[in-house]
Amino acid sequence: MKYNFVTAFDETLLQQSTISLLNEFKDNWEKEINFHCYYYDIDLSNYSLPKASNIHYHNLLELTEYSAFLKNYSRHDGTEDNTIEYSEVLNVVQHIPKIMAVTECGFNSVDWVIWFDPSLINIKPISVKKLDSLFPSSGPIDILTVKDADDFIAFNMSRQVPSDLLGDLRGAYISGEFSNYREWTFPFVLNRLITIYQAHGMRVQEIENDVLSSMFVSLMDRQNMGIRDSSGNRIIQLSETDTSPDILPNRYRQLADLVRFYKPSCIAETGTWNGGRAIEMALAAFQNSDSVHYIGFDLFEDATPQTDHEEFNVKPHNTKAAVQKRFEEFAEHIKEKENKTFTFELTKGNVRETLESLIIQRVLQKDLKNLDKLPKTETAYTEIDFALIGSGNSEKTVQIEYNAFKDVPVVVADHFFTEDHETEGIPPEKYQGVKQVFDKIKIKKIDAKETTEDGWTSFDEKSTTRKYLLPSGDRVAGGGHTHLVVFLHDNDLKDIPEELKRVPIIVHPRDCVPKDYINNNIKSNMTLIDPQKWLQKHSGHKETAAVISAGPYLDYKKLKKFQKDNPEVKIVAVKHAYPDLLKHNIKVWGCVILDPRPITGVSTHNIVRKDLFNTLDPDTRFFVASMTDPSVTNFLIEKEAKIWGWHAFTDSLRQEKDRGKDIKNQQVKIEEDLGIPEGATLITGGTCAAMRSIGILHTMGFRDIHLFGFDCCREEPTKEEKTETTGDIEGGEVPKPKYIEVTVKDRTYWTTGELLAMAQDCEKVFADEGLEGVLSFHGKDTMIADLWDINQERLEKNKTVFDGYYDE
Repeated sequence: MKYNFVTAFDETLLQQSTISLLNEFKDNWEKEINFHCYYYDIDLSNYSLPKASNIHYHNLLELTEYSAFLKNYSRHDGTEDNTIEYSEVLNVVQHIPKIMAVTECGFNSVDWVIWFDPSLINIKPISVKKLDSLFPSSGPIDILTVKDADDFIAFNMSRQVPSDLLGDLRGAYISGEFSNYREWTFPFVLNRLITIYQAHGMRVQEIENDVLSSMFVSLMDRQNMGIRDSSGNRIIQLSETDTSPDILPNRYRQLADLVRFYKPSCIAETGTWNGGRAIEMALAAFQNSDSVHYIGFDLFEDATPQTDHEEFNVKPHNTKAAVQKRFEEFAEHIKEKENKTFTFELTKGNVRETLESLIIQRVLQKDLKNLDKLPKTETAYTEIDFALIGSGNSEKTVQIEYNAFKDVPVVVADHFFTEDHETEGIPPEKYQGVKQVFDKIKIKKIDAKETTEDGWTSFDEKSTTRKYLLPSGDRVAGGGHTHLVVFLHDNDLKDIPEELKRVPIIVHPRDCVPKDYINNNIKSNMTLIDPQKWLQKHSGHKETAAVISAGPYLDYKKLKKFQKDNPEVKIVAVKHAYPDLLKHNIKVWGCVILDPRPITGVSTHNIVRKDLFNTLDPDTRFFVASMTDPSVTNFLIEKEAKIWGWHAFTDSLRQEKDRGKDIKNQQVKIEEDLGIPEGATLITGGTCAAMRSIGILHTMGFRDIHLFGFDCCREEPTKEEKTETTGDIEGGEVPKPKYIEVTVKDRTYWTTGELLAMAQDCEKVFADEGLEGVLSFHGKDTMIADLWDINQERLEKNKTVFDGYYDE
């Protein structure tokens, strides 16, 4: 059979993937196979593209119908001329190039025409014979499709039905009929037409995805980022200067705490990756040392999909050169800013082989007899005192790593997997190397009460090893949690700190309404609230303020006494606390509102929001977030309330290209159509009004802020309440219990997901060095009271006393 492959690309696609495909086509496809490339939004004269008799380049702008379509329907770019939040299923401009390409090629061919997505690439040489194997040997078919994929579709243009189908496909777009469909994408409309044609006798053959994947893979799939071409070369070249973005899971805070606690000066790590973890450990070590030496091992650019699969790696790869450049820049920076010395050495290769290197063998075994024969590197004279194992997850790799570092005083291993009770998932046993090695390490039985009922603790009276599994809420792709484990090999070392054994509060909050709803609220409030009455940043001052949250254990007597003792205090309340404060004759200076939902709805406290404002004090200032539902703002306007606006920062305010990215230099670019003026003050600090109130007051200049009613817990739910669930069940979420039992400082508290999110915010705010000495907490016997005490204990342990220091 004869084959015509057709694709379409612009400049971005060419640079990302298509250039690799074109080179493969020229070098590793049989010449009898034709390749038609339709290009748009690119000047080909700027590129030197592969040329061959079977590679044909076509300019889409030379097609009259393509140019006319762009003129008539360019507004359908997923935003409808910026009137809605971007939706890919409504971005017809993105899909029209492939529609025009496949139909144009089909109209000019009598052989097989195969749409081939520009992100695909072959992983072996392609011949006509190999392509023939994809097609059924018996009986003619009209279309060949791939199950659950739309990047490879074949049309038999020797038959009339596929020609009619492609005519209807183009006609649906040229005529504007596509707008009658629920989705406007190429796959959606094509599949609808195929369904109709099948009902009238069109013959469609579907093949399994794994049949195709033995020949072609998509470069848009992260799992294929390390794929090699048919000659064994990496298809997507890694940068020699830039590393991949850092990933900072919560357990790496524990890692930094361990470094600070054990004070190493020479750190070894397997699995250097992008170098970010090494820098974090070095920064922690610099708190107790003026110089740190780092020894790193990694496959770097030698990693392949095969090694990724063997070791359960899902992260992108980095070149050794890029990591070395990053370390050199860090060393220069830390020397210039802190006068600290950072030295390093990197070894590329599989740790199963590189850890047998002469230097590491001699250092770890303390064999100094042959010291003069060793290379004159820093390692030869420095004893490693802290090691991190993290290059792989197979038992074989982890065992080799542990054997290499078993004489190092402190060894930490990453990726001890435990079951996630919500999803009952956990990585396969072959990837549980850390757990398997951890379980085999014998320890000395110290406590007669210790048992071996769990099947993994084993004892050896001669052992000097202590081992610990640290708590973690970090999730694993596919299910489960991942933890750090610690091995202490020196009897003189102190035990790990108690606070590292506590389970952290981890909640992943999300907006309670869609982003476009929030953005529409902002646009409305920008016109409703007086332009002259928006929150501004003020210089610091000594006035006192108090934030009143709506916790059930709020002590009104103590609050009233505090107000009596501090008559000038500015009381700022959340909306749920406001009515009861008025009932207790407590003067409220300000009320902070942060709720994008209508005023007629029921709040999370099971109260109609409008009822919270039945009585208003004319002296109360209402600080209304711009994302607040306009019905709330209009209600307050009708009540002639004093209204001041403020902007609560969320990622949905940022320009789409910046969403999800780290914020640099404390500056963000806001979507221009929201109407928020450039340079406006944005308030961060948490998921609820109580937490944002702290940020508001700090922005106002208050440096003496008191917290009341911050509880985040409640009385034990009734049996009936314990059966209540939460979650977007219609959206496919698994229902979860509404009420959760948690433990803090050996005390048990009942709470909810929303309150846990607030508790998590409290942990972060209490630990913020910029707020040290600014916040005071009022309350006891609550979850937040315990979190406050934990932070105060940490500050007390780490503080440097001023009194008497300069007297000698």
